[in-house]
Parts: sequence; C-alpha cells; structure tokens
Amino acid sequence: MVSPHPPTHVQELRHPEVDPRIRWFRAGEEVDTFAVVTARFLIFVDTMATPALMRQVIKAVRPDVAGRTVLVLNTHADWDHVYGNRLFTPEGDLPGQLIASEATRDRLLSGHAQDRLRQQQAQDARFADVTLVAPDMTFSGRLTLHGGDLTLEVLPTPGHTPDHVSVWIPELGTVLAGDAAEHPFPQVRGGAQLAVTRASLERLQALDPRVVLPCHGGTTTPGLLMRNLEHFEFLRAQLGQLPSPADWLDRPQEAGELAGASYAQALARLGEQPGTVPAFYQDFHTDALHATLEDLAGLR
Repeated sequence: MVSPHPPTHVQELRHPEVDPRIRWFRAGEEVDTFAVVTARFLIFVDTMATPALMRQVIKAVRPDVAGRTVLVLNTHADWDHVYGNRLFTPEGDLPGQLIASEATRDRLLSGHAQDRLRQQQAQDARFADVTLVAPDMTFSGRLTLHGGDLTLEVLPTPGHTPDHVSVWIPELGTVLAGDAAEHPFPQVRGGAQLAVTRASLERLQALDPRVVLPCHGGTTTPGLLMRNLEHFEFLRAQLGQLPSPADWLDRPQEAGELAGASYAQALARLGEQPGTVPAFYQDFHTDALHATLEDLAGLR
C-alpha cells in the first residue's frame, strides 16, 4: 500500500493498556513498527518503509540497547515492513540479527521484490537508499524467543500473505498482529485465502489476548479480531443472496452495492466512513468482495 502523503516523521505512541516494554512507533498512515525491550534482548518487529523512518526509531530506543542483544523480526516481506532492514547489517547503524521465516527470505530474494523496488525508486526519491536485505536467520513453523522476563512466541498467521507471522507475548497478554488483523479490515487476496485468513484470526483469538496491536489501524482492543472475522461473515451473508456469484466476478463493486455490502455500508457497520480511514481500504474492500464471490462460486 502506498500512502498518498508519504510520512517523513515517526511518532512514538503510548497507551495505558500497552506495557512500556513495548515501544510503539507510527509513520503517518503508512505503518506501525514495534520494539520490545526484554531483559536479554531488544527486538524490533519490522523495519518500516524506508531507512530514514527506521533511523528515527533506532534513535528513540538506543538507550535501551545497552547490555542487550539486538534482534529484528520481519513479520512478512511486504515493502513497508522490511525496507529498513539494511540498518541492521554489520555495516549499518545498529548491527543486529535479522530473523524471518524461510518464506519471507525467499520473497525478499525474489526477482519480483527487486522489480518492485526498482519501480518505487524510479517513482519516488525517498526509496533511493533502500537495499533489499534478507534475514540471516530463518525458521519454519513457529519460533520462541526467551528474553528472560518476556517470551515472544512467533506464530504462523498466513492470509494477508503466505509468509505472514504474528507475535504472542504471554506475560503481557499481548498480540503483535502485523497485518493479520487490521482496522477497519485486513486485505485478502483471492477466495482461497479467505479460509486461511479466518483461521489465522481464530488462532490469535484463541489466545484470549488482552491487547492486540496491528501494524495498521491504531487500535489496542482484542475485539479487533472478532470484528475482522465478523466483517468477512457480513460480506459472505450479503453476497450469498445474489444469484450465480460467478457472474459478478468482473463486477465486485456493483455486486456489493446491490447486496447491501458497499464500501460505505461495510465501514458504517464499524462506526467509520470513507473519510475517516486511509483511502487504500477501498481497494481492500474490492479485493474482499472479489474473494468472497470466488469463494461462493467454489473457485478456490
């Protein structure tokens, strides 16, 4: 997702429900990034959309680095979560250990990722100093990091992307959801991903968290997980009333309007309206309509 107003400054957020050992940083409407300070290590969860933005995060948390190992976890390989990786190489601003799933490493080393970066660099000078850096430590399945006082359980949560992972911190009852959950709703690409996305949301909900922190949406409430699940149920119930869902695949927005599941109607259920959320969620809504129609048509 590309913000129409790219951020230049990072803001640190504080919330009474969020433990102070979780440092929460926001770059405008683009993305949120976290740094978790444990007794043994400081771990950055994602590295923002540019080195310039991530450098501001590093500056803010540098006093917490003293006596701690520096780790970096990429939740997935989307550009707004990994383009600051180079700051943690041996030659970077804050050398550390880069960690991600094997699938995320594969995506970062792919020709598609290189092509995407070249296109962005040709269109926007803020990406000029971005270099794709893949993790040097990978895992498959789940991973547990023991920080002494805090435990970070890294859980596969595919759906938004096949390589996506989220973080569960049981001592704090906190989920760092990445893009597995979002406000107002997450992106889903294709009917086959609906069931996968729902399963990931249900997996996180089963943890019974007290706090859920997504990378987009700015909320802390664990109710976000149920709201995201209910959103997909709403689309399915409304579009399921249409005859022959396959006939609407090339007209998902028209199908939504006819079925009472337009973008404005979907947002209204969540207490929002188009002007109160970033514009890219309209594309997310169209994607979800199309995916739901595919699912209803049995085209998964």
